[in-house]
Amino acid sequence: MRLAFMIVAVLWSLFYCAVMSEVSAKQKMSFRIVNGTEATIVSYPYVVSIQRWTPRVKQHICGGTLISESWILTAAHCADKISPTTVMVRVNSSFFNRGGKLHRVEKVIKHERFSYATGDYDFGLLKLKQRYRRGTFVKLPERRRRFPPAERCTAMGWGETLGRESREQLRQVVMPIVSQAVCRKAYEGTDEITARMLCAGYPEGMRDACDGDSGGPLICRGIQAGVISWAIGCAQPNKYGVYSSIAEGREWIRNHTGV
Repeated sequence: MRLAFMIVAVLWSLFYCAVMSEVSAKQKMSFRIVNGTEATIVSYPYVVSIQRWTPRVKQHICGGTLISESWILTAAHCADKISPTTVMVRVNSSFFNRGGKLHRVEKVIKHERFSYATGDYDFGLLKLKQRYRRGTFVKLPERRRRFPPAERCTAMGWGETLGRESREQLRQVVMPIVSQAVCRKAYEGTDEITARMLCAGYPEGMRDACDGDSGGPLICRGIQAGVISWAIGCAQPNKYGVYSSIAEGREWIRNHTGV
């Protein structure tokens, strides 16, 4: 089921029709900031907009975070449908469509064990063509760092909203971490919650991250705990948002970036 959501994250890609033919029997899954509030780049200076740029399309597709002068952390399903020739990264702006600075990308990497079928190992990296020397970088957790249930964390991005709110400005939503046991129970019979996954949200739903937010961060006490990855539906009761656990992907990130 998570397969279709990840494809929605790159809905505007030229590969859309081909991908959809592979997942026509799958349930649609999406991510958008639901019942969140406006945020500014001053509060989250490390958040970036990853955009697909072609002669016909200039479209925000995913979020990401600056982890160094040269590297952006995002989701593998975001990295999967772009290449250095079809992607731009907007940094230092509260708006995905203006302000800040646009950066070209030299290299796109997705985790070699990532699979649409499972959603596991949903980690991606973009290497900027030119270093962003004035950037503020997000703090990443070490391998053993754990985020306890009920800890309040913030997800953010430029994804679609359910209401009339503009998606042009960065938005944020606060949610508690959910235990692995509770999350596994919620997805029992449909999807597997692995050790590389972290869940957050409310049992009643109502608040979540969604379409276009993929690849963006889940921030807990100033540390990026997760990468927005997948969910069933959007802010649905008892269907928590699922994030790639950075603590579990820390070694892979360090091996590729030195960060």
